[in-house]
Amino acid sequence: MAHVSRRLFMAATPAALVGVTAAQPEERPRAAEPDDQYPVTPSERASEFVGACHVQFDNVKAMLEEDAGLAKASWDWGFGDWETAIGAASHTGRIDIIELLIAHGARPTIFTLATLDRVDALRDLLENVPNVDALEGPHSISLYRHARAGKAERVLEYLEGRGATDTNPFAIEKAEAEPYFGVYTWGAGETEHFEIGWFERMSAISLKRPGFASRNLMPLGDHTFSPAGARHVRMRFDVEEGTPVRLHVPWAGRTRTAERV
Repeated sequence: MAHVSRRLFMAATPAALVGVTAAQPEERPRAAEPDDQYPVTPSERASEFVGACHVQFDNVKAMLEEDAGLAKASWDWGFGDWETAIGAASHTGRIDIIELLIAHGARPTIFTLATLDRVDALRDLLENVPNVDALEGPHSISLYRHARAGKAERVLEYLEGRGATDTNPFAIEKAEAEPYFGVYTWGAGETEHFEIGWFERMSAISLKRPGFASRNLMPLGDHTFSPAGARHVRMRFDVEEGTPVRLHVPWAGRTRTAERV
């Protein structure tokens, strides 16, 4: 799971996982100094830019003036939930940021087309590319929600005609979620544990490791969940006498087992 800077965390709180975030006070970021990663863009710089692309037009503009290559930046929020700069602007409905990014070389996606109400292009993809309508955007945000964020009336009408609805893949009753709440640890270090809690806005269970972005969890049944943007990952709780006591988290071919404190 990737580390998230404080500035990025403020720019893209868990609310950013489901729709338009509230704007944060803008502070022009400083350009990165060449270091041992040169000429590769430092990961901190990429994460900062993707975070800004959710809502911060002035910061995005300033950073592109320093490095136009950032327009193609991407960031892994955890478990392979990769988000591009244009992906961030797309699911928050920031058409102004989308247009600025494209002008600097960003690559539009099917989700960008939905946000921009490009119904003809979207229709061609959905009707000619196998399984493309099953794709999800960053954080498991659907095409429908991208269109809603962009107030894309033609795309919304088209998607509704195909049976699409504004579903919430994370929804779970709080009473059903509460038994999972707690701290699950795998070591003595300050960050070597997961905190399982509640994200009210999405009626969702959340998983957080200290210092990293929280992840909403999708319930799959049988005490198994997938994190946002990573349906390929299956987390499983061991339950004894009705109480979750252990969490198994697979990643990159290995499984981390955390015991409930």
